[in-house]
Amino acid sequence: MLIQSIVQSIIQPIVRSVIDPIIISQGFSPKSLFASGEQGAWYDPRDLSTMFQDAAGTTPVTAAGQPVGLIRDKSGRGNHASQVTTGSKPMLRNTGALWYLQFDGIDDFLATGNIDFTQTDKIGVFSGMNKNTNAATGIFVETSLNTNTNNGCFYLAAPVTTGMATVTFNPKGTAQTSVTINLPAASNTVLTAQSDISGSMATMRKDGVAAGSSSSSQGSGNYGNYPLYIGRRGGTSLPFTGYLYGLIIRGALTDAAGITSTEKYLAAKSGVTL
Repeated sequence: MLIQSIVQSIIQPIVRSVIDPIIISQGFSPKSLFASGEQGAWYDPRDLSTMFQDAAGTTPVTAAGQPVGLIRDKSGRGNHASQVTTGSKPMLRNTGALWYLQFDGIDDFLATGNIDFTQTDKIGVFSGMNKNTNAATGIFVETSLNTNTNNGCFYLAAPVTTGMATVTFNPKGTAQTSVTINLPAASNTVLTAQSDISGSMATMRKDGVAAGSSSSSQGSGNYGNYPLYIGRRGGTSLPFTGYLYGLIIRGALTDAAGITSTEKYLAAKSGVTL
């Protein structure tokens, strides 16, 4: 068993790094979402070759049960997400063919350097995730230290209110709007959220179906130049309890065909049937 475990830890990331590009080459790849220079990020916990146990990227992640101190951005924009504190690193887990980052709801989070969205007032967020509990407010992803006190940013909270079986998308130019949809705890889900500040448009989709929208004013201006926090507000509060199967942030609106392709891609990563 020991030999089998050692061999598996060596071979598994190599096999994934070879097979995943072959699968992608035969169909849709999220990399196409960034083909026209769009800013953003793409994180894929199934691709072990993108993850390291340390923030410096010197010790590769080779198997489930290891901490993730760095996950590399696959969009081509170089917006890698990291964590230097050992106890605050999410853990890589797998259930069969599904691979995910587990956030403990205590202090786990990842953060990027500043991502410059100042050339656009539009944003798209695609994720495969599982909110494990409704027991406490948790920030799943957010740009800036706090959307409530900064302009040109957004957050996805799961849940936004303690005890509620919901998820909330809050985009903001100089004014903040909100879209809240139902989301039971402990269910794998594909979420899509899009916002257009000047168009006063914010929408959410759940598992391939339109689920909520807002036409309230988001004020004016573009999105900002802030870090992206995954799993905790500003790295200090409102920790998320749950799983991340995949995350794509795109500084542009995505058309219907692109949304469908991206949702199907993340559904396969998350074990969701669309």
